[in-house]
Amino acid sequence: MKGKAVAPPVYLTATYKFESSDDLIDVVQNRSGYIYSRWDNPTVREAEKIMAGLEGYDEALGFSSGMAAITTAVMAFQDRNSKIVAMNEVYGGTFQLLYDFLPRLGMNVVGLGCDHLDQLYEEIESGLTMLYLETPTNPLLRVIDIKPLVEAAHRKGAIVLIDSTFASPVNQHPKDFGVDVVIHSATKYLGGHHDITAGFICCDKEHFGAIWEYRKVMGGIMDPWTAFLALRGISTLELRVLRQNENAMKVAQFLDRHPKIKVVNYPGLHSHPDHDVATRQMAGFGGMMSFDVKADFEGTKRFMDHLKLIKLATSLGGVTSLANQPITNTHAALNPEERAKAGISESLVRLSVGIEDVNLLIHDLDQALAMI
Repeated sequence: MKGKAVAPPVYLTATYKFESSDDLIDVVQNRSGYIYSRWDNPTVREAEKIMAGLEGYDEALGFSSGMAAITTAVMAFQDRNSKIVAMNEVYGGTFQLLYDFLPRLGMNVVGLGCDHLDQLYEEIESGLTMLYLETPTNPLLRVIDIKPLVEAAHRKGAIVLIDSTFASPVNQHPKDFGVDVVIHSATKYLGGHHDITAGFICCDKEHFGAIWEYRKVMGGIMDPWTAFLALRGISTLELRVLRQNENAMKVAQFLDRHPKIKVVNYPGLHSHPDHDVATRQMAGFGGMMSFDVKADFEGTKRFMDHLKLIKLATSLGGVTSLANQPITNTHAALNPEERAKAGISESLVRLSVGIEDVNLLIHDLDQALAMI
């Protein structure tokens, strides 16, 4: 047949047939083809190749969700004698994994905040098997200086993982700073349209096999239709993120001047504690921000309930602007002490800025704030 499809085909098959037993054995032993879609799938592999290229690594692996990617990446390199050094300022699901689930399995997890870097380095110097970072963080948008932490961890023989979801490959390249494994929730910027749940891990060949084996056994592979939609989303990633960078800066500047806002957490603002690091480390400041409203929990809810254009919803990174109170959803599983540890207040709002007309977004925020 002459001519080939411009869009990649979707291989909606669970299993694959062989002409001979020797061919099947070769695939099982050498991964030279496809045998079962929990192992690999041609559409998923196509998305993985594109993703690896975006982040500059040898390989990538697709997952059924961001949390499937995180849990698989962490578990692939740990055992009962492991010591993980991590940040407190992480996504709520990651927080649960690190500080609730892993200790039950006998793993030693030490968590420290972005404002306690001296202690973080001390823990690294005392020995570790893994350093787990997230930057910018969810939902306070802290930006941690990646390179010196990676160098310190590598001197101790540790592997370094980073969740780079908030930045996207457009705004940050962890490979440039020596990170071993990069994790993305593809549900967010990579998909970009609030219609997939997916994750990616990017790494070089030396770490690929261990993660692939864990994914095969734990079963968290991306499905082929999601891979197709992820490929579609990635094709417009740069266009969307550049617009979101621009919109978010204008929204952050508006909120920063508003009398009913206590503080705006956006790395593009000079008032942000990590602005200098973000300027040096990131190509753009992203479409994510959070801010504290000058109100109690009920007053903040009233603000949220009066948003019109901006949708009250969890998730982030898509073309449509979304807002939520982390205390009610993304960090609802944390108890009050854990939320305080992570810096989550009852008046905190997380805002994912989309690609709408920025003047309409500002007007929506202004009219909702007037209701407090």
